[in-house]
Amino acid sequence: MKFFFLFIVLSFSSVVWAQQKKVCFSIDDLPVVAYGMNDTSFQKDITEKLIASFTRNHISAIGFVIAKKLFNDTLKNPFQISLVERWINCGLDIGNHTYSHPDYNSVSLKEYTDDLLKGEVIIKEILERKGRHIKYFRHPFLHTGNTKLKADSLSNFLAQHGSTIAPVTIDTDDYFFAVAYQRARMKNDTALYRRIGRDYLVYMEKKILFYEYQAQALFGRNIRQILLVHASWLNSEYMDSLALLYTSHGYTFISMEKALEDTVYQTPVTVYGKWGISWLDRWALSRGKQKDFFKGDPAPPEYVMKLTK
Repeated sequence: MKFFFLFIVLSFSSVVWAQQKKVCFSIDDLPVVAYGMNDTSFQKDITEKLIASFTRNHISAIGFVIAKKLFNDTLKNPFQISLVERWINCGLDIGNHTYSHPDYNSVSLKEYTDDLLKGEVIIKEILERKGRHIKYFRHPFLHTGNTKLKADSLSNFLAQHGSTIAPVTIDTDDYFFAVAYQRARMKNDTALYRRIGRDYLVYMEKKILFYEYQAQALFGRNIRQILLVHASWLNSEYMDSLALLYTSHGYTFISMEKALEDTVYQTPVTVYGKWGISWLDRWALSRGKQKDFFKGDPAPPEYVMKLTK
């Protein structure tokens, strides 16, 4: 009887473990997505608010740096570098997002990898000063190669170079909300920017549920998700709310390293195109899923899209 009880407990524990929800928060386009607002106090405020929220909510976030932002022409920009150093000083990680954010669909492998390596130089310097090492690479636009040859060539280069690809499973259009939000804030339209913020959270909750459904439909379980958002004014104001949104749906926060321990990330991608889409979508297409499978993918409200024109 005792062994039967132990078997039941262990079986229940394994089911619970399998159903645990975990998410890595990844932030693209560091130091800041400023949309033309170059005031240093404004950019510092965005950085400090993001970092403070990650600290409060025990989020092991990783930020992906566009290295060109750390320079004035060919000269290093100490202020921009200091913003990235704040991430490291607060125990957060950073990765390479190339030097100039090129589109792999539009340039050769040589041009792309040259830019990638150029971007890595200063990021390595920043990390090594803190006793850390660069590990992760995030494709600009999530464009990984529109043919098998092109995708394999880049993947092989990254593997040989010792760079780990940082995929995305919860892909969002947060940047549309961010542009609309910033424009409303600049006009001091309080009612509008608060509306945008509320609708942003509604949209992000729908995204959680949509990608949970995709994971369950493809793999029959919750997977360790990787969220992509950007280092914008909007997210600096709403990161606490996003964290609460995820915890209310049963998520705990993990690092990129822990996320990639999930065997789901060994799932092969066998279809290629010009798209920049979630890895869940790539896996679905690779398994022959048709248009019906992707129905219900949330989109920003029409008024938000109009505000970005």
